[in-house]
Amino acid sequence: MSDGAGPRRGPAAAWALGLSGLLAGCGPVPDPSAGLSVEESVALIDNVEASELALEAVAEAFALGTRATDVQREHLESELVGRRVEWDIPVYEVSLSGGRYEVTSQPIPIQDPEAAALIRVVAVAVPRNDADDALLQAVKTDDVIRVRGIVQEIRLRTIVAIVPAVLDTAVERHTSVGIER
Repeated sequence: MSDGAGPRRGPAAAWALGLSGLLAGCGPVPDPSAGLSVEESVALIDNVEASELALEAVAEAFALGTRATDVQREHLESELVGRRVEWDIPVYEVSLSGGRYEVTSQPIPIQDPEAAALIRVVAVAVPRNDADDALLQAVKTDDVIRVRGIVQEIRLRTIVAIVPAVLDTAVERHTSVGIER
């Protein structure tokens, strides 16, 4: 007999549900590639100035309980937003809408044992070919993929939004579906 409460979900599912609600309430992330072809989107990404910031450094600065200050986070954000990044991200979830894949990462690990990791990456990936489509449909939670794209914003100190993004297929990736090149 059911109590009508529905299936029980763990804390990660509750966190993800709450996060998606927060993101939905904040409005859409700017998409400078809206209406562009795949080739034009790739050119847009490639023509933007690159950032050398490591994802792990961003995660450390934005962690809850970090020793970084607001001034330091603001400086990091100003060095990141509007620039191209190329990061390896551990996949949490992938969804497909309008021919683009929204790839959400696991929380990015940090070194500080007294801080809590908050930063995730949400990358809106444009598949360039059938191989990208196949990989994005095959990846599973905890697989690591490399994305290259333009950081649009850091939202609520928890999400680095990368729009548009492409997979970097020149790098070997380890996925549950095998080693890809």
